[in-house]
Amino acid sequence: MEKPPREPDEPILNHRHWLAIGGYGLTTTAAVLGALVLALNWLQLDERQAVTVSFLTLALTQLWHVFNMAEQGSSLLRNEVTCNPFIWGALALCIGLVLLGVYLPGLSLVLTLVAPRTDGWLLVVGMSLIPLLVGQISKGLFSLRGIELRIKIYASFTANCIMGRFQHEDSSKCSR
Repeated sequence: MEKPPREPDEPILNHRHWLAIGGYGLTTTAAVLGALVLALNWLQLDERQAVTVSFLTLALTQLWHVFNMAEQGSSLLRNEVTCNPFIWGALALCIGLVLLGVYLPGLSLVLTLVAPRTDGWLLVVGMSLIPLLVGQISKGLFSLRGIELRIKIYASFTANCIMGRFQHEDSSKCSR
């Protein structure tokens, strides 16, 4: 509620939003397929275990993605997402459900999941964190770029105010 509403003719998802969605999608795809390839070739897991590793990577990637939803420029550790107790409750519930899917005999049979070894779990956690890290780094880079842009705009606005280059309606915004 601190920001003004968007213009009525402005699309709900602008070009920057579509790029972010595509970037998150590509990063998630790369992490899941990378986990599958590493599980098969590096860890030498059988096909069922490797598919389970890739499924778990996808599940955890989607859970961690909530942390990329914090406002751009907000603190990494203290923001509207990390301070929300419902987020933590939902994460705990979802992680519990994922673990039930792997370790509950009837459910794991229906889902055709097999419990991965310890190295498989380490791969799952590591690969699932990649999209979160990429998202945080890209948000940080865009935030820095936005700060630079705001500084340039503010400097230009201030210089124009000092030189009296604004028309009458804008001059009220200049502090003299």
